[in-house]
Amino acid sequence: MTANFTPIITALEDAPILKNELCRVFHGRGHSVEALSHINLDFYPPSLFLVSYDEIDEQTLTELTDVVWQWAQKNQPELITSLVYQQRAGVQSQNTLVYGQLPSQHVVTENCIRFLVDLQSRQNTGIFPDMRSGREFVMANSKHGKVLNLFSYTCGFSLAAMQGGADHVMNMDMSKGVLKVGKQNHQLNGFDKGVSFLPHDILKSFGKLKKAAPFDLIIVDPPSFQKGSFILTKDYQKVLRRLPELLSDTTKLLLCANSPELSEDAFKALITEHTQGAIEFFERLAPTASFIEVDSDRSLKALVYKTSQTPA
Repeated sequence: MTANFTPIITALEDAPILKNELCRVFHGRGHSVEALSHINLDFYPPSLFLVSYDEIDEQTLTELTDVVWQWAQKNQPELITSLVYQQRAGVQSQNTLVYGQLPSQHVVTENCIRFLVDLQSRQNTGIFPDMRSGREFVMANSKHGKVLNLFSYTCGFSLAAMQGGADHVMNMDMSKGVLKVGKQNHQLNGFDKGVSFLPHDILKSFGKLKKAAPFDLIIVDPPSFQKGSFILTKDYQKVLRRLPELLSDTTKLLLCANSPELSEDAFKALITEHTQGAIEFFERLAPTASFIEVDSDRSLKALVYKTSQTPA
């Protein structure tokens, strides 16, 4: 076996494959193994999903995929039946089914919630494994609550809120396509009531949100960069300025940022500056298991806030 790939095989041996749930196997992007800092490996049962953020030459890629697939066939042939590789360097990502076959409808499970995923046709799969701890926080803080899920994508937070007993969840995202998948996810889990899906530009829709306020839990998890619609470093403050209009005396907020360029302190300063003292910091959620980060400032930041009891 090529020595350079040993940490990936070690991670496979340590991963909770037997649980048959979505999980990160090897988190190279955390820079714990610098030579493999461009590689991530996830388990989307029954498939391994290998991602490279740098271009890999054909010989090296063949060696890597062979090593990973040989381990799977030797150790977990019943649970792992395919391997997909995503080349994420450059402008366009390319997804290739290297070994095996994928399910015609690919559904993965996390904490008894089922999610539709797509490992072949899109850059993003339909769920972000690193946000598991965020979904668990939402599940634990939604009982009998009214929840607002901004930049909802395929509505993973909404599913967690419904699983946690929310009375109503309002999902807002400007993409009708991802909201359609979000609706399918809710149907898949039997969550047919108490959920709304609004295909609107959030930056232009605060009037609608204010009418529905106050909310018991607000989730803000925007993309770092979405051409033509949202740039985190420029547009996040526009959302923050309007959040005080949506609060009750006991609102909790999960404010997220996944930009390596934005440190935790800078993110907190941004929040403080633009929410006019209406909310106060409570905690930063611990990283999801297997997401080992050498520099926490460059990793996903999921910060919990609550309505300030001593407004500025």
